Amino acid sequence: VETLVETGAEILISPNGSPFDWPKPDLRINVAVARVTESGLPLVYLNQVGGQDELVFDGASFVLNADFSLAMQMPAWREDVVLTTWTKAKGTWVCAPAATAKVEEGIESAYQACVLGLRDYVTKNGFPGVVLGLSGGIDSALVAAIAADALGPDKVHAIMLPSKFTSDDSLADAAQCAKALGIRYDKISIEPAVVALNWSLKDLFKGHEPGFTEENLQSRARGTILMAISNKFGPMVVTT
Repeated sequence: VETLVETGAEILISPNGSPFDWPKPDLRINVAVARVTESGLPLVYLNQVGGQDELVFDGASFVLNADFSLAMQMPAWREDVVLTTWTKAKGTWVCAPAATAKVEEGIESAYQACVLGLRDYVTKNGFPGVVLGLSGGIDSALVAAIAADALGPDKVHAIMLPSKFTSDDSLADAAQCAKALGIRYDKISIEPAVVALNWSLKDLFKGHEPGFTEENLQSRARGTILMAISNKFGPMVVTT
């Protein structure tokens, strides 16, 4: 930046592909303020927005004037176009006050990161939607909400996969969650698959007490069923 000033720069423009993480918004402002301090020039920070595999870019571009005033703040998590107006006063370019969007913070920003990351991964890879196991618990309810917000309820297929140990409360909660989100909901018992797997292993496991191994057969049966639905109809499996 010091060299740019010496060679006649009048406005600093910083194009970025800066992935989102928790402390990043404050870090960006601190770095921008430091560059304005050392240069005496206004700074335009331009950040990519969108998901790319395991990365998600939150956008939230902004303009700092040379007096450190925030002239423009673009929204995070969505593409937008803002026109800024600049005038020169006492030898320094000044950006007139423009749109100032509220940028989500904390838990709200993490939720938006999940929504945008999922949306772009699914759409950029050409999946028609997603399928997930809905258990009636908090984890799967949250994932279902993220999927519905990311893709729309019509592209989310929730499957309840009960065993003989599944409580009536879990069944009721899962159905209520799906209804509240407006997503498709089906119920497929894993009991026949679990019984068949235990039968196949009975001779090898003879003399050993049932335990975690047998319990884990339930989750593996659920995963197999979800993958079969994905392979047959095309939606991407979202793990909860």
